[in-house]
Amino acid sequence: MDSPRKRLACGPAYPYNSRLRTTFSVNGADIYAWPSRGGVIIPEDAEAVDFDFLGFDPLNPPMERLDNQSAEDAFCQRLLLLGAKWWDSQARYSIVSEIRDRAQGKGNPPRRAFKLEKQPPPTMREKRIIKAGWPSTGGVWVSEFETTWAGVDEEEDLLDWDEELRRLRMARTMDERCDMLRERFRGRFYADLKDYRGYGFFNAWEEKELGEVGPLLYPNETREIWWKAWGHYPRE
Repeated sequence: MDSPRKRLACGPAYPYNSRLRTTFSVNGADIYAWPSRGGVIIPEDAEAVDFDFLGFDPLNPPMERLDNQSAEDAFCQRLLLLGAKWWDSQARYSIVSEIRDRAQGKGNPPRRAFKLEKQPPPTMREKRIIKAGWPSTGGVWVSEFETTWAGVDEEEDLLDWDEELRRLRMARTMDERCDMLRERFRGRFYADLKDYRGYGFFNAWEEKELGEVGPLLYPNETREIWWKAWGHYPRE
């Protein structure tokens, strides 16, 4: 007689890895930065040009964040220059990403601790997609793209994000991206980024103290909320 099979009682996977720097998936690449003020900074649809701008090898980028927080904060500021979003937490980033995917009919939603219907809808700053190009001659070009999946009315006649961003990925250098932003994507030039007044987070480092829908959470605070939502806690 065969012996009974052993069964393992498994709870939910350990959430929100705050050591992450780079991840790859079928949707593309994500780059994470972890500011000392809380939250997490992630650019929309990172491309090879973005990796070059950050001094990373696109084929072999760093997979973990810096241990020195001052150096990590400096990296956060560099990442914001690409039009990255400063999310309230890694959980909020995941929630808004799932709202987007459901609205677009992509994939099967995973079982999660945070019920989407109980979450605040995405804000304009969370949903607006922004791309920046830094030409070798100085200044910066900025284009903004509309999204219609979140139910937040756009205030301007912006570019359709889905098709146009696919074209922008074809840029091979930062100067080539700048040319595309200027010629094809109604890019606006700023000699000084301090003059920017859009929905992006370019100048957020000097002014941001609160999140978009709540406080800026540290990873341990995000995990604590997650465990409470599940009703499970990690063993000491």
